[in-house]
Amino acid sequence: MPDLKAGCPGQNTAYLKNFETNIVPCPRCAHEVEFFSDEKKVKCPECHTNVFKVDAEIIEYAGGKLVFSGEDKSCLDWCGGCLNKEDYEDIKENKKKIEKKKTDLKKLINSIDKDDEEVIYFFIEAFRKSINNPKLIDEKTLNILQKKNPGLFVRVRNYYLNFING
Repeated sequence: MPDLKAGCPGQNTAYLKNFETNIVPCPRCAHEVEFFSDEKKVKCPECHTNVFKVDAEIIEYAGGKLVFSGEDKSCLDWCGGCLNKEDYEDIKENKKKIEKKKTDLKKLINSIDKDDEEVIYFFIEAFRKSINNPKLIDEKTLNILQKKNPGLFVRVRNYYLNFING
């Protein structure tokens, strides 16, 4: 981490352009966790789990291929001078986990029959909702699907089990 004698320009509100907040559910207790635009890691006020804000990406599925695009780079990708070492390392480690999850999602999508687009699009949406969850797909998302659409759930479960056990 570099030593920024003049301080981090990102901590100066003159440089901060977006004061909006983002709310995500805690992966452990589902309590709403609020992030400001410049925050990447916040402790859940309910269970004290570290929750990471993951910048939205565009996930496209076309021609049988899954493509991730649109991820904005932040100062943390090259500096991290505004954070303590532990937070910076946690965020870097989380980015690695997200990259692995993206690789796993691509492998999962590639294992699905290309004609079963309903399953493919379910997994893409479930991935978006499960981004902070340690597992590729959050169990809660599967439980909701089981109640709402049992036929789709059976197909999803079979593909997911084959992927996990394969």
